Amino acid sequence: MMTMTTDSTTFSFPYVPMHLAHFPVRRFVTAGGFEIFPMWSGEGNLSYLVVNPDASQAVLIDPDLEILGSYLLTFQQHNLQLAGVIDTHNHAEHVSAAPELRQLFNIPYYMHQDAPSSYVTHPVQDNEAVVIGGIPATFLHTPGHTPHLVTVKIENHIFTGDSLFLKSCGRADFPGVSDPGVQFDSLQRLKALPDDTLIHPGHNYDHELAITLAESRAVNKRLQYASREEFVQMMNACYADNEKPDHWEWYVCYNAR
Repeated sequence: MMTMTTDSTTFSFPYVPMHLAHFPVRRFVTAGGFEIFPMWSGEGNLSYLVVNPDASQAVLIDPDLEILGSYLLTFQQHNLQLAGVIDTHNHAEHVSAAPELRQLFNIPYYMHQDAPSSYVTHPVQDNEAVVIGGIPATFLHTPGHTPHLVTVKIENHIFTGDSLFLKSCGRADFPGVSDPGVQFDSLQRLKALPDDTLIHPGHNYDHELAITLAESRAVNKRLQYASREEFVQMMNACYADNEKPDHWEWYVCYNAR
């Protein structure tokens, strides 16, 4: 069982020494007692360690190869057994650590059934519910950023990858991959979830970790578009001259191996 002296009301990322940033620095606890630990990598990339403290088992969502050692040390220090890994989508900013973790621990690897990775052992469909290490998770297909992106729902917590951010949303301008109209439809689906749903995004460059869906609706302009056409026009204009992540084509290709 992981024990920490901090909680979501008294601790925030900017006060953590940078050498500790790759390790769990904050805890969220679900109504059912599952513990959620965000872990930072790169510039604003987030992965999530979700722990079942009763069984000392965990699942990793969107693990980043850059901090593979941090994951392994965390498992060892807190006597955790990794029960599964999930990628919300094929990432364009970093290399997924899921294939390595799958092989190291002989565990299931979950992605949407249309995801390109040959390492996936458990392809999932929309609304499919699974239990990983005693942790119940439901997969919601929320494409747009990529055709196969899923949001992972654990109780009233959603891990949105690059679909919905706290005050924005994922880009939808990757040629042959993204579709801003489909992105709008996915945001409408997530927007309809209950007010107290807590959003855990795949990226945040302001180092803010989570807000409720009610709070996001109030501050996130991309959730405030009523017209699909206007949303598409906004997204196309927003990213017309916006540089894509460095080496994004390489990351997409490598993660699809």
